[in-house]
Amino acid sequence: MKRNNLLTQMIYRMILCCVSGLAVLLTFNIFYAGQGASSLTWEFLKYYTNISNYFVFAVSVVVLADNVKRVYAGEKEGYNKKLRTLKFMTTVMILVTFLVYCILLGDPFSADFWRNIGNLSYHVFAPVLFILDYFLFEEKKSISVFAPLLSIVIPLIYVCYTFILGAAIDGFEYPYFFLDVNDLGYGGVMVWVVILVAVFTVLGYLLWLYNRVVKKDGKLRLDLQNIKWLRMPQTEKAEQNAAEETKDIRK
Repeated sequence: MKRNNLLTQMIYRMILCCVSGLAVLLTFNIFYAGQGASSLTWEFLKYYTNISNYFVFAVSVVVLADNVKRVYAGEKEGYNKKLRTLKFMTTVMILVTFLVYCILLGDPFSADFWRNIGNLSYHVFAPVLFILDYFLFEEKKSISVFAPLLSIVIPLIYVCYTFILGAAIDGFEYPYFFLDVNDLGYGGVMVWVVILVAVFTVLGYLLWLYNRVVKKDGKLRLDLQNIKWLRMPQTEKAEQNAAEETKDIRK
């Protein structure tokens, strides 16, 4: 399988969007037996799992739309160029969702784990497909060295968001034990936040290092030369225009 085949990427991303879309619908918790629209409450917005799945679906749709556009324009090979940094940040987000659920919150060795289509959709199937999209189809050496640090921003915003909800709503039930201020106190929660920030950072840089693994002379090598720094889109566009003008002059 050629990683840069746009048609292959498009078919894969269509499957990803379908699975991710189902996961998003199931986060609303209104499609189970005996439940209806009247059971829908705002509480689905307090779960990090749900929010990370919304990011997955939104990013997947944008990437797929551009993928389809390029295929129908006649392009056969290439890589995604849309929302690269946000796509990387979302990959880290959903990887943490997958790992935290499988290791801390769920029990993959129990039968109940595999019976709940909702849990499987937004904790396993959609996350795994999105993560594989990164491993299978992301262009090598395309991720900024700062992207793993940016991946911490959204989770920290989520922690602040949870604290605000806890302070503003009487009897608020914290979604996760490691964020439960009533049980752990702010000090205990901050210890968990530091641990999770460290986990996000380590996972982010492991993914970044994978992005630097290239094949040279038939061997896999870690290429740490010409590291991509964060640049504004306008700067990149200006550089591309300058390069095109140089080519025209040489012709």
